[in-house]
Amino acid sequence: MEGKAISKGLILGLILFQTAFGKEVCLSELKNPYPDDYLDYALRRTVEMAFLQAGERLRCGEGSEKVSVEVLEYKDIPTGLSPFQRINSYNLLLSFELKTQSKSYKYSVAVPYFLPSGGQGDLPKRSALEDALGIIYPRLIEDLSRR
Repeated sequence: MEGKAISKGLILGLILFQTAFGKEVCLSELKNPYPDDYLDYALRRTVEMAFLQAGERLRCGEGSEKVSVEVLEYKDIPTGLSPFQRINSYNLLLSFELKTQSKSYKYSVAVPYFLPSGGQGDLPKRSALEDALGIIYPRLIEDLSRR
């Protein structure tokens, strides 16, 4: 029991140490040619969380490493029809590039989603976007931790 408490304390201490002395990163630019504000929000939030989890600090100031994110592709591809001959299922394609001062990383994913009725608006698409970013997130953390 004591061994688990000690190792949890050491891990927590290591995370706090990394955060306190990690590099400062500034997400200076998010280029999104697609008119979707939720994409901007969700992508920025995901990238910022990944940097924090990788032990970096978010701060835009003198000496901070400038990072930019560019959305390369964001589109829906129809994949199915309802009994009333209306498109009701799609594949959401998302690809983006994360550029640091020293490296560039590209991520791409396709996620299916379904529109049972028009009354739900864009909630299924937003949910698919969250799923897509959730799939990319572990790879993003791994890449940022290795750099």
